[in-house]
Amino acid sequence: MRRGQSGQALVEWAAVAFVLLLFALGLVAIGQIVGEYMAVRSAASQAAFAAARAPSAAEALVVGQNAAREAIGSGQLQSFTVQIDVGAFDRGGTVTAHADAFVSLAPFPIVRQLLGQRFRLSWEASALVEPYRSRAP
Repeated sequence: MRRGQSGQALVEWAAVAFVLLLFALGLVAIGQIVGEYMAVRSAASQAAFAAARAPSAAEALVVGQNAAREAIGSGQLQSFTVQIDVGAFDRGGTVTAHADAFVSLAPFPIVRQLLGQRFRLSWEASALVEPYRSRAP
């Protein structure tokens, strides 16, 4: 082995290691975004299903909001909102919940350069109002 080849291998390793490190950090950032996206999806679904099983339209809004807040738990979401549309709230009707939030990319400066400071996450879910359950007047 010639003396100059060991230096060449070190330079190649340094270049490849830098690219692999960037790739790994990008995967971690995408993993966080996907995890928070799943929380937003769960919040919208839980809000819609809880609201559809409420005894009245007024209670449906409260129960749906509470279910959505419980579903996101203590995540990293910012500006989380959930809007619930109960419509006429007739048996067999549809309740729709729309959850919207942002996830901060501040811990990931390289990804932040590509996607921006915050990444918007949004999901809409619907559920049928209980058609067979008796309701309070």
